[in-house]
Amino acid sequence: MLCFKNINNQGQALIEGLMIAVIVTVLLFAAIQACIVTIDDMYANYAAFYATRKVVVSENKNAADVASKTVSKFFVPYMLKSKSLLTYKTSHWDETILGNKEEDLSGNQIKKHNVKIAYNTRIIFYKLFNLFTPVREQSARARMVKSPDQDFYTKAYPGAKEFIKYEK
Repeated sequence: MLCFKNINNQGQALIEGLMIAVIVTVLLFAAIQACIVTIDDMYANYAAFYATRKVVVSENKNAADVASKTVSKFFVPYMLKSKSLLTYKTSHWDETILGNKEEDLSGNQIKKHNVKIAYNTRIIFYKLFNLFTPVREQSARARMVKSPDQDFYTKAYPGAKEFIKYEK
């Protein structure tokens, strides 16, 4: 029978503690990175929605310029603050719905507006995830159809609430 009383096992708790600390640290940094990626994605999706909304309601004929300027107003302060968003590119296109040239009762052509933001996010702990590149390429997109004009709205939805009239 072997006697284990003479074996020195005083360092066992230290080794176990270090192994657990390393695992918890890796999981903590992975959670922080997941939060950063999620916040960047939410911000980009909101910027795409806001830019699409601005394109739809603007009277400007250069919709791509309106979309680009709107996204820049959103992203430049965020990029200076967060340091995780690296680059972005905005594109806008409008198209007919399902390939048909639909018109409302007022004769206005109904178009679908699309704004897409392609952006790169820095992955801070990319080696933790066994990735080869420190950059994550992602895109956010929003689509919207312009609401009908006031006259068409009241014809199409009789008895509905009236538009609020603003004096110019």
